[in-house]
Amino acid sequence: MRHRERIQTPLKRTGEKGENQWKPISWEAAFEEIGERFRRSIDKYGADSFLGIRGYNKPYFNPIFERFINVIGTVNSMGAANMCHMAGMGASRETFGFASNQAITDATRFIILWGSNPYSTDKRTAHKIKLAMKKGARLIVIDPCCTRHAKEAYMWLPIQAGTDMLLALGLIHIIVEEGWEDREFITSYTEGYEQLQNHVRQYTPEYVAKNTGIPEKMLYDLSRIIALEGPGVIFQGNALDHNYDGFQKCRAINILLAVTGNIDKDGAMTARPGMSERKAKQYRQIAMPDICPFNDQKRREAIVGYSSHYLDQFNESGGSDLARAICEGEPYPIRTAYILGGNPAMIWENREVLVKAFCELDFLVVTDFFMTPTAMLADIVLPAAMYPEYESVYIDGSDTVFYSPNICPESNQKSDYEIINELAKSMGYGKYFWNTMDDYWNDYLNPFDLSMEEVRRRKIISCQDDARARQSETGRLRKEGFPTDNGKIHIYSRRMEEKGNDPLPVYREMVRTTREYPYISTNYKSEFFYHTAGRMVDGQRKHEPEAVALVSGDIAEEQKIQNGDMIVVETSWGKVEQEARVVEEMAKLTVALAHGWWYPEKEKSPFRLRACSNNIVPDNALRGQELPSFTTRGIPCRVYKKCREVSSHEI
Repeated sequence: MRHRERIQTPLKRTGEKGENQWKPISWEAAFEEIGERFRRSIDKYGADSFLGIRGYNKPYFNPIFERFINVIGTVNSMGAANMCHMAGMGASRETFGFASNQAITDATRFIILWGSNPYSTDKRTAHKIKLAMKKGARLIVIDPCCTRHAKEAYMWLPIQAGTDMLLALGLIHIIVEEGWEDREFITSYTEGYEQLQNHVRQYTPEYVAKNTGIPEKMLYDLSRIIALEGPGVIFQGNALDHNYDGFQKCRAINILLAVTGNIDKDGAMTARPGMSERKAKQYRQIAMPDICPFNDQKRREAIVGYSSHYLDQFNESGGSDLARAICEGEPYPIRTAYILGGNPAMIWENREVLVKAFCELDFLVVTDFFMTPTAMLADIVLPAAMYPEYESVYIDGSDTVFYSPNICPESNQKSDYEIINELAKSMGYGKYFWNTMDDYWNDYLNPFDLSMEEVRRRKIISCQDDARARQSETGRLRKEGFPTDNGKIHIYSRRMEEKGNDPLPVYREMVRTTREYPYISTNYKSEFFYHTAGRMVDGQRKHEPEAVALVSGDIAEEQKIQNGDMIVVETSWGKVEQEARVVEEMAKLTVALAHGWWYPEKEKSPFRLRACSNNIVPDNALRGQELPSFTTRGIPCRVYKKCREVSSHEI
């Protein structure tokens, strides 16, 4: 919190956008100018000219952010859905009617981590997996990299990045051909199996092995475990969201679970419990969904980049579409934007084009802890408070209420809640917001029949919801029917067919390697950082001081690369520079880039970030149809050693 680079007060740009030149201003002056500039632009260009972007999902700022967007009336509000969770969640809902839950129990016999690495991203899940393994569950890892989980696993499949859908369809082919499917479950609870049988005939073990890099024997062994040695669960990791076919590959994995009966029974995949009635009431009260513009389909179709192919629950844009709206005014101009806790200048596709687009905005406001590459492009930067610096309430999944006090009252930063509340009032929307934060928290707690004063006094209050707990009971859906339009699991999706999408997942090779780009790039997440955050924090940086690219042994041999060499990974869209670490246990012809890297101590401009893995991400060349997911994995590339830079005293 007391970091030397922490933003302490609102900052106003004094130089050109991206020059990173600022002067401090007061909160009052910041809110006054922001309110006036946003309001004037909306009055001139319309509500849809305003863009809201939210990044890191801090607990419970989503409803107040949504209220802010709904009151403004804009259809352009972005999060991370197209690059984070929507592919997997949407596929689960389209297939089963619910968001899936990997409920590990004593009955779980296998656990598959498919593009998932909990040791780096979810330590609690990693601990659950370790306990399950001690009780006899077999761990199987599908990943181009030999992760720590892979080293502990019963089986590791070093898949070629970008071929996950082919692997899933190939496993289904084997199960169908061998007669290992769960016929009773299929007959009772699914529709579309006959179409699936014909469809998967093309995905033969020979074809799948050749293109995924997984030996045929391993394909048969894994098929047998999933079909005959369950029950079990599959964790579909964020890696699966990072291709244009993310939705359909997750559909293929869900269908694999369905045909083997690994759904809604003890030890297998179950439905994730929905909101309790109290939380649902709270959401309605805070977010004001009744005035959401998406309630009107015509307004929903006004979203920048909208496509009739998109999933019904997807109400966002893609970065390339937004860049075009900002720079070219198509289909209409985006003139102002507010970014809350996000760093799209590093994370979104076509990074360099997006950076230039942000420079074209009439007015951009960013809220963050530190001066990020995205914040460098702003007109005003607002300093966000960290959790100990403001009073708040957290309510967990069991409806237990926790009080969090402000233990740093001297801090000048403000919470995201307070910033949004004051921004809205400065724009003239005061009647929809709160006079004080106590007023906000009292409204927030009202559905739980609590006040902020009582929560301050009691600190922790249990409001257990028995009805919500029942939602996670295994076997309930087999008795009552799955929450789809006809109570059946949709192997063949009629709704996707009506939208002009594939009703069954179809594998299409992304891009072939060539003589010019003979290798395959992917990326991995560090356990020491969260996306692009933390690179300026010494306590984190000491564990990982440099961006390290994992280079397969065959590439290293061909290019004469050694550990510690600075290498360049280049595609037709851009290049990345990272330090090499040669890894023999890895998918062949593969380089895995460190995700989210930049050097805040050196890189004081957003225009060139040499280690950013998204430098090489294509724009519209490999983009999804069901939602605008973009491709960061499985991209053909070339890899070579960077020429040593000669210092002036050596000349």
